[in-house]
Amino acid sequence: MRRLLPQTIITSLLILSVCSIPLITQAVPPTKANQSKTPATDFLKSQVATVLQLTALAIPNAKTKQEIDTKLLGLIKPMMDFPAMSQASLGKHWAKQSAKQRERFINLFQELVFHSYMKKIRTAKNDTEITYEDESGRDQGGAEVEAIAATKKVEVELRFLLRVGDLKKSESQFVAEDIVIDEVSLVNNYREEFNKIITKEGFDGLIKKMEKQVQKVR
Repeated sequence: MRRLLPQTIITSLLILSVCSIPLITQAVPPTKANQSKTPATDFLKSQVATVLQLTALAIPNAKTKQEIDTKLLGLIKPMMDFPAMSQASLGKHWAKQSAKQRERFINLFQELVFHSYMKKIRTAKNDTEITYEDESGRDQGGAEVEAIAATKKVEVELRFLLRVGDLKKSESQFVAEDIVIDEVSLVNNYREEFNKIITKEGFDGLIKKMEKQVQKVR
């Protein structure tokens, strides 16, 4: 029977699967011979071992960690639409911020997500198995991929909402706009948390909290 996971573990699992996606620098034109019925799923599966090897490398010093993290971020960033996810996670508060404030928030959001879950992935080891179950098209283009992330004790449902990437903008073949974990949207989850902080402490208060948290997880 499927059991629900605590939110921190759930998010670690989804970032593990997303972070296992490499940058595809040159698309292969589809032909009748090579056209797949599940291109997004194939993309999600591609070269998983490369990133898992990076996260499994020993980190003897801070310099090595920085070098590995730089490589990992280079693989992840083209696949995650951090600007769009940042805007969605701020919700009604986004329009109230200046261009400079938005840029600062996007950078912090990216760092927070990346470093928080890289740390968890490195401690998760290799006891998680991702099974891709279904792929369907989206009305606005792109694809929706359903998967199951399982450990020896628990399973969690993942639903990846992907749009087609723009290779001219150095994006990957598909780009994640949101990920739904056991029917809970990652973006909506962040929006609720950020809204609580902004309501109580203002946008500057949120930025300060994010800065402190980034320093802890780097």
